[in-house]
Order: sequence, then structure tokens, then C-alpha cells
Amino acid sequence: MSRSSLYNTFGDKRTLFLDALKLYSEQVISRTARTLKEAPSHMAGIQKLFDELTAGVGTETGAMGCFMVNSVAELVPYDPDVTGIAAAYSRGLQRLLTTTITQGALQGTVTRKQSPEQLAAYVFNALQGIRILIKSGATRKQVQAVSAITMKSLQ
Repeated sequence: MSRSSLYNTFGDKRTLFLDALKLYSEQVISRTARTLKEAPSHMAGIQKLFDELTAGVGTETGAMGCFMVNSVAELVPYDPDVTGIAAAYSRGLQRLLTTTITQGALQGTVTRKQSPEQLAAYVFNALQGIRILIKSGATRKQVQAVSAITMKSLQ
């Protein structure tokens, strides 16, 4: 694709960036929903999210980090468009986690010591934090420890 056709399609670099960030957000939310839905149990679904991140340890993809996390770290709160996309991403993932955690609590596999919304925010934070750990060179053992502690906190 030539530069002129790229700009004819997207207008400019900023529009291309924002469209790419929105698409990335939609794909992550969709993949997360599928992972949680296809899991044999609520806890297994959440564990699978951690396992997928752990698989990125020591890989080129893991070293690049998460497009959303990188964008948030660099541009929020200075860029209102990125802030809005990031907020929608956060809401979307936390909504999925809240639903999964609520269902787990109703089945007795997830604690009721905190609300599902609080636990979803905690798990979301752990997932995003692991992305940063991996980018900064964490070992598989370190990532697994964070995952295990987070999973234990849900019991």
C-alpha cells in the first residue's frame, strides 16, 4: 500500500492511529469474551486470560507490550480521543469480568467478600499490570506468581 493510498483511506496519521487503537480494543474485548464464554468454568476462563499473557513472556510480541497499555501510558490524559477509547476499553473488559465473576459468585466458586465490580477492577488491573511486567522483562515465574495471587484472591 502506498503512502498516498494510505492517507486517501484514513486521512492522516492521527486518524489511522485512532482507528487502529479502536480496532485493537474491539478485538481484545471480543477475544476476551470468547475466552470467558468457551471456558469450562468461570475461574478457568479467568485463568486462561492469565495463561495467554504468560505465553507472551520472552517473546517478541510480549516485549512490544500491549498497544492499549502503551497508548495509555504515553497519551492519557493529554489526548481526549485516546482517553475516550481507553475508557471504553476498560469498561468493556471490566463488564465482561464483572459478569463472569458474578456468575462465579452465584455458583459459589468466587468470593463474595468484595463486590463483583471491585473484583473485576482488581483482575483488570492485574491483567494490565502483567502486560507491563512482560514488556519490562519479567520472568515467567514472576508473571505466574502475580496470576496465582490474583486467582487466589477470587476464591
